[in-house]
Amino acid sequence: MKLDGIKHVFWDLDHTLWDFDTNASDVLVDLFEQFDLRSVLNTDVEKFIDTYKRINEQCWTLYRNGQLEKDELRTIRYKLTFKEFNSENYKVAEDLGMAYMEECPKRTKLMPGAIEVLDQLGKRFHQHIITNGFIEVQGVKQKCSGLTSYFDIVVCSEEVGKKKPHPAVFEFALIKAGAMPSESVMIGDNLEVDAIGAKNAGFTGIWYNSKRTDQNHDVIEIRELSELLNIL
Repeated sequence: MKLDGIKHVFWDLDHTLWDFDTNASDVLVDLFEQFDLRSVLNTDVEKFIDTYKRINEQCWTLYRNGQLEKDELRTIRYKLTFKEFNSENYKVAEDLGMAYMEECPKRTKLMPGAIEVLDQLGKRFHQHIITNGFIEVQGVKQKCSGLTSYFDIVVCSEEVGKKKPHPAVFEFALIKAGAMPSESVMIGDNLEVDAIGAKNAGFTGIWYNSKRTDQNHDVIEIRELSELLNIL
């Protein structure tokens, strides 16, 4: 399948280009030792990370749905994790959260094939970012991992006051990029938030299903970023 008439490629960042899971896990391993969480929480690093990731995803879902504010998200995910281990040492939880926010964006691991695909697509298309991530860390992630030069514009949903998959986020990005929806594709790891959200705004939605989950959908699905080179 080859798409015609495409001029603009919009990307999600976390889990799509920037390897959020690996970078986050690497930082959490370091912080587990730094804060002596084995003693504080009476658990091992694997169980701590698994618990945190589960709670973090739940909190992000609430944040996307407008049920949790940004500042609440930053602290409550660590407090809830500590609570799961019967710890109320929330001062350590807050310090841990601050250390994580400082260190994680500096990590540089990308999804497999990201640079090669960006290099190839950059020769033929305008490339952009649309992310629900926090404004103050997105630039750090891109700079440290060598992504900055690939994108004409970067849109953080905070600028819009809505979060993907709200159509206003995609419409704002189109205006900022000077693009038409019919000539635009959106690539992201979250089926509902990225691919279907973009499709509802008139884009072509491409779901990067790197975890190979089974979900019903009516968008283009890829499992490796390199597949884009046969589509675009």
